[in-house]
Amino acid sequence: MDFAAAAQAVAAAVSEGDPVKAFAQGVADDLSQTGNDMFAAVGQMNDLQNALSFALESNSELMSDPALEAIS
Repeated sequence: MDFAAAAQAVAAAVSEGDPVKAFAQGVADDLSQTGNDMFAAVGQMNDLQNALSFALESNSELMSDPALEAIS
């Protein structure tokens, strides 16, 4: 499977007004650097998953912070 081409197709399908557009394009750009090396592409995706999991876990208490309730 050509991970870079699949990621580029997904990034292209995301509308310009969507806040996820930059994220999708960044993933596509990162995967394009791996070429067709499946192990490198999966390694990149694993690193991204780890970073996202860490960010979500680190910020989970913000969801219940009363000081931020007004902006939710």
